[in-house]
Amino acid sequence: MILDKLVNKHFESLSENDLHIIKTIYDHIDEMKTMKIQDLAVYAHTSISSIHRLTKKIGLDGYSDLKSYIKLNNFTEGTSQDLMELLDQDIHQTRKYMEQLNFCQLNRLIDRAPYIYIYGTGAAQLDLANDVQRQLWTLHKKSQVIRSERDFTNGLGEMGEDDLLFIISLSGESENLDEIIHAIKTRRIKCVSLTTLRNNLLAQNAMFNIYVNSTPFWLYNKVENSSFLPFYIVVDIIVRKFSEWKMEQLKNNMT
Repeated sequence: MILDKLVNKHFESLSENDLHIIKTIYDHIDEMKTMKIQDLAVYAHTSISSIHRLTKKIGLDGYSDLKSYIKLNNFTEGTSQDLMELLDQDIHQTRKYMEQLNFCQLNRLIDRAPYIYIYGTGAAQLDLANDVQRQLWTLHKKSQVIRSERDFTNGLGEMGEDDLLFIISLSGESENLDEIIHAIKTRRIKCVSLTTLRNNLLAQNAMFNIYVNSTPFWLYNKVENSSFLPFYIVVDIIVRKFSEWKMEQLKNNMT
């Protein structure tokens, strides 16, 4: 359940009363779609202000945001999904976004960078980072995959002002990213972000951000999953666009 993730993430900061309110929400989960905050307060034998404080603790803007999460949970778990259709939509939307992207700035950043670093925030992201490095090698660009947060911290001093850093993150939001973004901004490192199509901390602080459409879906065993195939397609497009740009430059230099 989507709400479970928020509760687990902020569990240490929750009081006994908070946990009681959450249990009340689970006990009346179907009613929550239309329930007013006053009614929840009555069911939970608590105050409206306590409910508001709880929503803030788990990272939501308020009670209406809480209800939206519950509705989203009902949609993702209760609605039948055509998984192949979702994949087609993700690829189509990602291609559509890439067609609207101005690659001139990105091409220049890649071209001018003496060295390119690639950092993935998780196991799947690291696999993608390895593919990014493979693709950059075909362009004869020197690159290195940063394989851990410790390696990232240790390698900051090696990054020059013209070097380029790719950061790959599914959500663009995590506690570890806060420190990384702070370090990037302090040292004025040129950063390109690859994240899912949503407003996020990483994209807000990157010099150039690339959004990828990857819709979460549920497997038969109720495990939530996300596809990285659109991310690989984006990397392939970046390489093709850069190659076209370089060929055009070479053509112009010959005339």
